[in-house]
Amino acid sequence: MAEHAHHHQPYPDDMWVFPRRETAAQDLVSRTIAPISRYRIALIITGVLLALGVVGFIARAATDGFDDHAPWGYYMAVFSFLFMITGAAPLVAVGFRFTKSHWRRPLSRISELFAVLGVLNVLMFIPLLMVLPPLKNPEVVGHQLEIRRSIWFGGPIGSPYWWDMLGVVGLAVLGMAILWLSAMPDLAGAKLTATGFRRKLYGLLAGRWYGSKRQWNIQKAGLAMLGAFYFMFLLFVQFIVASEFGMALVPGWKDSIFPPLYTIVSFQSSLATILLVLFILRKWGGYEQYIGVSPFWSASKILFALTMLWTYHLWAFFITFWYGRLQVEQNILKYFLFESYGWVFFVNVVFSFFTPFFILLWNPVRKKAWGAPLAACFILVGTLAFNIRIFVGAFNAGHTFDHFLETVPPPAWPDLWDIFMVGGFIGGAVFIYLLAARVFPILSVWEIKEGALYQKMENFMHGRYMVLAKPE
Repeated sequence: MAEHAHHHQPYPDDMWVFPRRETAAQDLVSRTIAPISRYRIALIITGVLLALGVVGFIARAATDGFDDHAPWGYYMAVFSFLFMITGAAPLVAVGFRFTKSHWRRPLSRISELFAVLGVLNVLMFIPLLMVLPPLKNPEVVGHQLEIRRSIWFGGPIGSPYWWDMLGVVGLAVLGMAILWLSAMPDLAGAKLTATGFRRKLYGLLAGRWYGSKRQWNIQKAGLAMLGAFYFMFLLFVQFIVASEFGMALVPGWKDSIFPPLYTIVSFQSSLATILLVLFILRKWGGYEQYIGVSPFWSASKILFALTMLWTYHLWAFFITFWYGRLQVEQNILKYFLFESYGWVFFVNVVFSFFTPFFILLWNPVRKKAWGAPLAACFILVGTLAFNIRIFVGAFNAGHTFDHFLETVPPPAWPDLWDIFMVGGFIGGAVFIYLLAARVFPILSVWEIKEGALYQKMENFMHGRYMVLAKPE
């Protein structure tokens, strides 16, 4: 395969990069070990934010306890926001590695590192199980349901609590396994240059990796198998979060579109976050010699497609309720889209669709390194707005055992503790990710070296072309 890299084509001069495989490994590992002033500043700022988030959580628990789920709406919103991004992020490496995309090499480890945040997801999920209403109505009043709507209706013993927890924990374990198996060759190489505690840590994590052909084949098969299980687990857990903590808490909300919409928003926001991290590393992290424009341009097309899918599923959700015209359907539309959370929905649509749509639609912007990350910033704001209107609304929709939403509830606006928790736990996620980046090389060393073996520049007629080998 040949790709043009000269001015005769509308490509930036740095569309592709050609790192030296002889020095790439030592350089990338040394960047992981060496202290960076900007990194320390970011670590301090995000650490302070995490502390504020913990303060907000403790204050909320001391003030309202865990008997009523309504005060925990913003906590649920920030959990879902982080889970959307961190849960789907490892699939980026799994999916693009499966399609053998050459441009995905710089972003593979960036996406896999989000698996570390699965620990944070598990810890944040425990209080949500504590505030989740029981399946059976303890006090049946009037025309209320005896058993509330749930995917676990008549389900196994321990539902919904143990089975929901098992899904979140299983997803976190699978994500960590993918990260460990993918990073094992890099950790074995880092062990040779590290000293002290780091050397012992890398030796423990690398195990008996020697780089034999058999080990590489096992790694390839293992990543494929773990990726398949991760994909299935992710869809299951996303269905749990969207259904049990969203639809099931709104009386009369019956919708087969919302869980797929939740998954699409998750894929869109996770890819957007990865591209934003990739741009930060290229612009301010000193990795420009390893990160060309090609990953941004190629991934922007997928991001554009996910943005269009977001709109399609939103329209499918809306049109079903609009033409259904039942009272409960009209009240749900008024509650989530037009009245109570109308302004939040407006921000959601503008930032999740219209703004990134026009940014990614314009090819002169999309082919720039900053084009897709710019759209990503808007997408993340829109995703946060999506989670606020859905889950804050669901947690404050009234009595969960009512047959349907008889009236349109008012919006629930945040107080100081809610603001602390939203900002604090987002900062805490960044804090944990930064710590993980000091253990695992943030760029996959073995994939960068492998990519350097498969590409070179050649002259042909009046232009220069990148010649890319396809080994499989």
